[in-house]
Amino acid sequence: MRTDFTLPEALQDLAKRRYSEWCRELEQSDSYSNEELEAAAKLVLASSDYVYRWAIKKPQWLLDALNGQSIEEGLNDLSGKLDASLTEFDIKQKLRLERHYWSLLIAVEDICQRQDIKAITFFQSTLADILILAAYRWAEHHCHQKYGVPMCAKGDKQQLLILAMGKLGGRELNFSSDIDLIFTFPEEGETDREPKAIENQKFFTRLGQKLISLLGDITPDGFVYRVDMRLRPYGQSGALVTNYNALQDYYVEQGREWERFAMIKARVLGGNDTQASDLEDIIRPFSYRRYIDFSVLESIRQLKQKIASELLRKDSAGNIKLGEGGIRELEFIVQSLQLIGGGRHPVLQTKNWWHSLQTLEAQNFIPAEEIEPLQKAYEFLRKLENALQIRNEEQTQQLPIDSLEQWQIVGMMGVSSWQALTDTLKAHQNYVDTFFKGLFHDPHEEGKLDQDYEQAKRWIEGRLEESNQQALQDKLPLTLAMIELLQQFRAEFSERKIGSRGLNRLDQLLPHLLLEACRQPEPETTLQRCVELLQGIGRRTAYFEMLAENLPVLEFLVQLVGRSRWLAKQVSIYPSLLDELLFPSNFGKQLSKSDLANQLRQSLIRVEVEDLEGQLVALGGFKQSSQFKIAAGDLTERFDISAVSQQLTDLAEVIVEYLLQYAWRETVAKYGAPPNCNETLASGFLVLGYGKLGGDELGYGSDLDLVFLYQGDPQSETSGRDHSGQKSLELHQFYTRVAQRLVHYLGTRTQQGIMYEVDTRLRPSGRAGMLVSHIEAFKKYQHNEAWTWEHQALVRARPIAGDEPLTGEYMDLRAQILAKPESPQTQNSELAEDVVSMRQKMRANLDKTDSKLWDIKQGKGGLVDIEFLVQYWALKHSQQIMDTDPKTQLPFNNVDWLQLLAKHGFISQDVRDQLIDNYRTFRDIANRNVLQSQPQLIATSELRFEREQVLELWNSTFKNAKVQ
Repeated sequence: MRTDFTLPEALQDLAKRRYSEWCRELEQSDSYSNEELEAAAKLVLASSDYVYRWAIKKPQWLLDALNGQSIEEGLNDLSGKLDASLTEFDIKQKLRLERHYWSLLIAVEDICQRQDIKAITFFQSTLADILILAAYRWAEHHCHQKYGVPMCAKGDKQQLLILAMGKLGGRELNFSSDIDLIFTFPEEGETDREPKAIENQKFFTRLGQKLISLLGDITPDGFVYRVDMRLRPYGQSGALVTNYNALQDYYVEQGREWERFAMIKARVLGGNDTQASDLEDIIRPFSYRRYIDFSVLESIRQLKQKIASELLRKDSAGNIKLGEGGIRELEFIVQSLQLIGGGRHPVLQTKNWWHSLQTLEAQNFIPAEEIEPLQKAYEFLRKLENALQIRNEEQTQQLPIDSLEQWQIVGMMGVSSWQALTDTLKAHQNYVDTFFKGLFHDPHEEGKLDQDYEQAKRWIEGRLEESNQQALQDKLPLTLAMIELLQQFRAEFSERKIGSRGLNRLDQLLPHLLLEACRQPEPETTLQRCVELLQGIGRRTAYFEMLAENLPVLEFLVQLVGRSRWLAKQVSIYPSLLDELLFPSNFGKQLSKSDLANQLRQSLIRVEVEDLEGQLVALGGFKQSSQFKIAAGDLTERFDISAVSQQLTDLAEVIVEYLLQYAWRETVAKYGAPPNCNETLASGFLVLGYGKLGGDELGYGSDLDLVFLYQGDPQSETSGRDHSGQKSLELHQFYTRVAQRLVHYLGTRTQQGIMYEVDTRLRPSGRAGMLVSHIEAFKKYQHNEAWTWEHQALVRARPIAGDEPLTGEYMDLRAQILAKPESPQTQNSELAEDVVSMRQKMRANLDKTDSKLWDIKQGKGGLVDIEFLVQYWALKHSQQIMDTDPKTQLPFNNVDWLQLLAKHGFISQDVRDQLIDNYRTFRDIANRNVLQSQPQLIATSELRFEREQVLELWNSTFKNAKVQ
């Protein structure tokens, strides 16, 4: 809030004279008020001719403003004061006087800096909304009386809906701005006035004309707002009002790129919720494509060029909107990025500039360090724009050249001098213009199209001389087969298939692709994978444009594809993964489970909860994009194997947790909830993750080993849903249905493929057992019937979703089983024999080792041998560990188990370090093989030392085990 109301010397005489005049009109003496109020009054009167004029006409208005009349409360009450029963003369006068009254109050708030410019523009927009809708209600009421009520064929009442465009749509209106509107109505039909019914089109045209007249006619009190209707379909030559079908046809068939920009800010006024929602469903898809939309780049670039050429053609010096680094460039920066990314990231589909800027930062479209300078520039320019317009209620963005006018602006802005103001302005404009010029740069303008590029392009197109072909081959690791591959691909995607624009983009892309492939360790293999990827993209030429326009993105993609056949295949199947490459800050940042959960919520924000298919598609897309980012960080060596596995595990858990809650709500909706259970939050049910999932060691494409437990009285029943005709279910049946739904959701095939393969065979009694086990039956089974290998499995069996009390009960049971003193596990020879026997069976059935290749997982001295050693030691020593420290939380991860065993002295530190290093090495190589779509096999000559270390430890540990 402003505390210094000191006037520039050039305004002091003017201020004194105007203040005296106001006091006389107010019928107060010149000594009226306290010093601060007097200083504020002199400032606003001297700075703004508009405020001065109305203060003399309506002196109480300025007094209200200076005394802090609440604008927010006053605007809330304003609608009720504008009665539709007034005469046309009275409503016009009322609308104009209310606009001037509240505009004066807002102007004083701005000059005295009681509110920031964001709040000021919001108040101006709110005032406009209220006055527009009041005029609409009056016009509608009188048109109803004259022509009847418009109806559709089904007999539903029709209403005019108003699209507020531009700054009004974004709730950031200027002080003296036009209002850009579009009029529409839902359906054709006619009014209910018999026998003189008129068509809805004619009714709403007359209603629209009357509304414009109420707002825009100039009377002795001025006008309310200048109304600009040129943004409607076909502009000035189009119908004043358009029904929904015609509106949709226009945008589908003839809508232009600049109209997509305009529609970003379109906000619906009037109509009921259903009509407004239907209208939003028409305009949203027109602006926002369902993918990252790089097809719009050329149009954006053309609009940039148009802005630049207008600056040259017009004398834009001193214009803070149109000049370099001005308001229009700031609006263009934000809206163009929204246009590109809003389809894939619905959170970007906002209308207010400030809010849009913050969402662009959150989605990594603008670097965080650029946000504050852009925001400060915008706020300074918008405050200056308001000052220019408040001065004399003129629609201007031009800096004044008159000295007195300059001092008036200085007074309103609260700066020391005109020079100080213009220096600050110039600094902001320079920053904005630099950012603007760097946005969506044209690669052709940067001199990047060197001789190699030009020759590669000509060769692919069959226009390069043989001598130059040989020269290029001498310079680059380039083969004739690579050129032929690209020529064949280019022929496949001819102009007939992708159009001239698509082919131009492809011709721009292919030479870059060739040169990037030549920089990789295996150029020919890399190029082959890239071509397969582009074939997978098919006719989605927007991605050709994206890669051709973003050479850093192309470079990163080629690197990844060169290093991973699996990833190349993923991108060719799911081209939308390319969108992730636009945000390099997403790669290499290890995501926590909470990070992933937040990103999942963002992915589902615009999907209706009841839309199961939409939910699964969004979940599949989230899984694919998250897995892609993890793999990219892995391939660029930003993550070690532990970080990769942890993120893949957290990703699976987040998805399982979400789908469990979804399955719970669906099942409760059908059969009612179990006794004392929450209807919206899974209660009395637990999902256990076994194997790699439980041990935080998931890999790419890993199955999920799941076991389901529940608690409660098995004979009790759910509450039922009598109104749906469904009977209650016994508890076991209910929880079985929950588990079945969860498994079904995880295994449903969508356009993103299957979420996860699920294996439930580790449940008690395997395939012959029940899908869901009661916790008491599970306890009994583990104590009395489970095999040693099932206790081994408990070493990595971890709760991953479900009920917290049941989690605690399971954890107590697990600790009891792993440290069970009376079990055969304490009889070391029997435990060892069981472990070795099971390992031999697995090796006999699963080991793919032969004379040339060694199985990393099942081969002797491999991953499973290390896992079995850890499980054996865990079962053998858990009781002693718990006896020593009863508060110990027995771990799930193999590395954590080795650390715990060494801590208590059951293995040496050397053995611990040796096994951890070997385990990570084996897993890292296995992971690399997956990324190359290769089996888990390596040459028998590799890793001999590491394998022998594991085998030696195995043999020494189980030397006394007698196995039949």
